[in-house]
Amino acid sequence: MAEASSNARVTPAVAECRINALGNDVLLRAISFLEARQLVQTCVLSRRWRNLWRSVPRINATHHEFDGMAESDEERSVLFKKFTNAFLKLRDPVTLDAFRLNYCMPGYQESVDPHAESEDANLWIQHALQSNARSVEVEIWNGDLLLNAAVFASNCFLTSLQLSCVILRRGFFRNLQTGCTALERLLLSGCAIYDIEISSETVKVLSIDDSSYFTTDKRISISISSLSYLVFSASARMPLLKNMGSLVAASVSVDLDGTQVDDILQFLRSLSAVTNLDINFQGTMKMQKNSQWCPKFNNLTALTLGDWCLSADYVLIVFLQNCPNLVKLTVKTEKCNTSQAIISKLKGKEGSLTCQNMEMLEIVCSEGDRNVLEKLLVQGDITSWNVCVRRQ
Repeated sequence: MAEASSNARVTPAVAECRINALGNDVLLRAISFLEARQLVQTCVLSRRWRNLWRSVPRINATHHEFDGMAESDEERSVLFKKFTNAFLKLRDPVTLDAFRLNYCMPGYQESVDPHAESEDANLWIQHALQSNARSVEVEIWNGDLLLNAAVFASNCFLTSLQLSCVILRRGFFRNLQTGCTALERLLLSGCAIYDIEISSETVKVLSIDDSSYFTTDKRISISISSLSYLVFSASARMPLLKNMGSLVAASVSVDLDGTQVDDILQFLRSLSAVTNLDINFQGTMKMQKNSQWCPKFNNLTALTLGDWCLSADYVLIVFLQNCPNLVKLTVKTEKCNTSQAIISKLKGKEGSLTCQNMEMLEIVCSEGDRNVLEKLLVQGDITSWNVCVRRQ
């Protein structure tokens, strides 16, 4: 009993020794995932920890750390700016792996100068790039950040860039191409895009979500020969895709209103080499039964379509006829009763299946009874495929 009691008394000291036994590189890597203010607070733990925060390879600067520390958003913003400026000024000049900024703008008040309110954030981003950061993530709240595109013009080591609620003035993508020659991943969410041409020789993953928008009515073009994965859901005219020879997978949602058949054919032809395609057309197909709008997708093995493909009898059929090697088809529909339409379209005129190589049919519905849908599929004699039904 005495021995057990003695061991219990030394356990905290043993645990402390185990932490202190870690090498500086391992310890710095571990604590770098803390948010910046928490990180600085570790300086009070011991003499060894006093200056560790100065050399971390990751910086997570977030305004949420200052919630409840001020009576107004403006005062909290001042505290956050003072802290971040001091943090970056006092840190050691070590190389950064990643920089993450979560920043709250003052809002859309008429008295607010967006250039002045964006100045500090642009300086912080510039500091990260000058510290050779490989990954930069900027998330803006309560407004939009006027990003200074010039900070990306100088040679940097950036491989991943993620921007949310940022204004990208004309010339942004040109600066990325000339200054960020190692960039492989570009994710844009809720961004205002002024350029009409997006080009790169290095980007492999490009994502532009439906909360982003282009400030021009002109048709935009995307020319990225290195691109392997494309996500495009912005509310804009159908883009002109060029140099897509490396594209393997794509998830796209585009507007058909006012779009010509030739534009649709050109768009789909640019995607015809992919093996995985999730496509959603907004608007109405105005091509009657003209099958020339759909090219051959000889490499396609997985296809995801929405309710739009059921709006006319020929749409789904034409797609499937042009996908000879399709293995999995996913149809996203709002109501389960559309399953009858899906069944009739998947079976040919003589009752034979349209896609001879297909192995799996997945139906995703947001409303209706899953059991009813499965029963309809059995009644439709869709038995040779592995059928999966799930609620969205």
